Amino acid sequence: MKKVLASLFTLVLMVSSAYAQNGMENVKGTVASLAASSVTLTSTGGKKQTVTTTADTKYTKMDTAIAMKDIKVGDHVVIQATKKDGKLIATTVQVDMENMPGMKM
Repeated sequence: MKKVLASLFTLVLMVSSAYAQNGMENVKGTVASLAASSVTLTSTGGKKQTVTTTADTKYTKMDTAIAMKDIKVGDHVVIQATKKDGKLIATTVQVDMENMPGMKM
């Protein structure tokens, strides 16, 4: 009975976590390249992933709005994206504090 309850509890946590993300995926990494409508990141594991950007994508750095042109290769970013037709579409791109002098974590 304890195993069943533990399994049920774990399942509820997993479902509520997925629901809380509201279909969003977080993509984290270092900017490897930038194009007019995409950002390619390299994860800490070395995997490259390209995320499409649109006119609706919002860019921020420490809660301040910035433009895509303010993002540089080598910046650490966190991207919130939705998946559409097998592609990740960025809704927000946030420059991580690791890029700020004296803010290494």
